[in-house]
Amino acid sequence: MKKILAAHARYICRQTLVLSIILFFTAYSYAGLIINPARSEIVIEKESSFEGVYSVENSLDKTVEVTVTAKNWNNSQENKGVDISDWLTVDNYSFKLEPRSKRDVNYTVRSKNFQGSLSGMISFTIRSPDYGGINLMTSVPVYMTINGTQNISFAIEKLVISNKRIRLNNDENKEISVEYSVKNDGNVYIRPAGNATVLKNKKVVKKYTIQEQSPVYPGLERGFYEHVQSLPQGKYVLNISLSALNKTVEKSIQFRVNKYGDVSY
Repeated sequence: MKKILAAHARYICRQTLVLSIILFFTAYSYAGLIINPARSEIVIEKESSFEGVYSVENSLDKTVEVTVTAKNWNNSQENKGVDISDWLTVDNYSFKLEPRSKRDVNYTVRSKNFQGSLSGMISFTIRSPDYGGINLMTSVPVYMTINGTQNISFAIEKLVISNKRIRLNNDENKEISVEYSVKNDGNVYIRPAGNATVLKNKKVVKKYTIQEQSPVYPGLERGFYEHVQSLPQGKYVLNISLSALNKTVEKSIQFRVNKYGDVSY
């Protein structure tokens, strides 16, 4: 994993270690707050710690009071009973933000003797300046993986296709709807990405890029959807290829398209 040394982040080493950090500086904006980075992914050695910073900006024209909290999210099976307070410390307090002003919120993660991965959600809550009694919350994830203990294991469990009718310029067309699921049997979360390829007589007819998907957490399965443009009558093979954390998995399905554009197996 590429090492990124961010201006907002510094790390403390209790012993010689390799620390890999990805901070997604595409700010997350919701409910009047702009949070930067949008998420933090930390790969760290055992018995080590990392200190990071979130920038919190008030995009409203009114002063707001921000409350910072942290909660459990998704841990691997090895850490099922581990509370977020056992590994993540965040400045847990309330503060006021003037209109268009910013403030830094510090946090620290400690790997201790954990294995696999842990994740938490840091939330920034304000009271709505316009509607009394309504709280608005913005949350960003923090992921910590213990280097050397990763088990990367996932598979495409289900792959089905069906017709989807769409209307363009008052003409009805048929797209092929692709539904598949990814099961994560490892102990780190993954964000799969890859390609959907349609073949006929072993020749590529169409190829689509599957952008990075929502996370699939350890021990869980998640469904995804793609769409393929309508195809002429014939026999085809659809192949889904997904990669995450230097591992690639594939699954294929054969199907037919009749003269009306309907698909069947």
